[in-house]
Amino acid sequence: MQTFSSAMRATFRYAFFSMAAAAILWAVLPSYRLFLQSLLLGMACSLVNGTVLFSKTWRIGQMAVDPNVRPKGTGMLQRLIVAGFAVFLTMRFPHLFGLAGVLIGLFLFQALSFFFVYRSFK
Repeated sequence: MQTFSSAMRATFRYAFFSMAAAAILWAVLPSYRLFLQSLLLGMACSLVNGTVLFSKTWRIGQMAVDPNVRPKGTGMLQRLIVAGFAVFLTMRFPHLFGLAGVLIGLFLFQALSFFFVYRSFK
C-alpha cells in the first residue's frame, strides 16, 4: 500500500505542475485563453475525480488490513456527476469554455496515474 501511496503522491504532484503550467500559459498567451481555461476546468474536475478514486481505493486497501473497515461504494456516481458538470458548464457557457479542452483536461489524472501507478508496480 505504501508503493501505491507514493505513486499517487507523484501523480498529484505532476497534475498540479500541469495545472500551473496551463495557468502560466493562460496568462502569457491571450490568443489561446479559451482553450487553456477549458483545459484548466477539465484538469480541476480530473483532480476532484482522482481524489474520489484514490479515497475509495485507499478504503478498499484498508479493508484488506482491517475487516471492520467497509467501503461505501465505488464513487462512480460522484465522478460521473463531476465530469457531467464540467460538460454542462461547457455547453452552458460556450463563450468561456471549449469542449475539446475540457475533455483533454478530464483525462489528465487518468493518464498520469496510469504512468506512475503501473510504473511503481514493476
